[in-house]
Amino acid sequence: MNIDKDNVAEYVHTRQLLSLPPDGSCTVEELGGGFLNTVLRVSAGDRSVVVKQALDALRLFPDLKVTTDRIVFETEGLRVLDGLFPAGTVPSVLHFDDTHRILVMSDLGKRPSLETDLEQGHVDLAVADKLGGFLSTLHRQTWDDPALRERFDNEAMQGLRYEYCFYFVEDPELNRVARRLAETFTEAKQALLHGDFWTASVIAAEDRVHTFDLEFVNYGHPAQDAGFILAHYLLHAYNNPRIADGIFDAADRIWNAYAGGMGGQLPEDTETTALRQAGLEMLFRIDGINQVDYITDDGVKTRIRKAARPMMLDDGIAVAGLRHV
Repeated sequence: MNIDKDNVAEYVHTRQLLSLPPDGSCTVEELGGGFLNTVLRVSAGDRSVVVKQALDALRLFPDLKVTTDRIVFETEGLRVLDGLFPAGTVPSVLHFDDTHRILVMSDLGKRPSLETDLEQGHVDLAVADKLGGFLSTLHRQTWDDPALRERFDNEAMQGLRYEYCFYFVEDPELNRVARRLAETFTEAKQALLHGDFWTASVIAAEDRVHTFDLEFVNYGHPAQDAGFILAHYLLHAYNNPRIADGIFDAADRIWNAYAGGMGGQLPEDTETTALRQAGLEMLFRIDGINQVDYITDDGVKTRIRKAARPMMLDDGIAVAGLRHV
């Protein structure tokens, strides 16, 4: 079965996941707008749940088949993180239908994502500290764990990412770096990663970080998570000069909180590798198949390409020096 707006209320009601009033009234809202899944919020009275079904093909490219095993990994990832962090940090798993690849989760609420906050020009340095702290806690507490390494070998989704998000670069020098980066991430299995830790997968509220969308969860190199969140902050710096100084300060705070939280566990090359990942992700989001919709100006895209190049090529660059790139 495929869930949709017409049948999702019955699906959750018959499985006793959400009680409907006697007249059966409820509201159904599409979430995410992603091209890999159907995601719906079902609300009845003051309660709501989120229902997610993994599709077997990309919406933009229906001939390209994608494994639905990713929602199995996501379900397991949510369970692990739910045990590592305070309740409500990630959605709790309420029900998993393996046959139809449907996940029903608690609802984090109708609050704006961090991406929306940044698009509106709001930069909160305390949030940056919390992001770095969240990542360091996740990576430190799952470091070098053989059971997790075997459990989260999400190879198919990582392969999909490499094919479409790494190898798209046409510049020969940058392409070589991207391919070496993919090799590094394939070989290094050091900690449990969120796998898609960017600003649209984060809500900053109640003095802490909340996060979701874990279908790329995998056991890998910590620089991948750090590079992702840095990239999506930096995109806003180049798109909106008014908040650029605040963004660069936030990037410093993210990295310092993360590195400080990791302490001696942080591999020596992590900062350089994270910046290579950040530069590549910035290029992907303006030149790849899944571009951010808030950057449309060609001049902004040129500035981003100019900044991303040294991030990928200069071994001596540091997060603290990004504002001068």
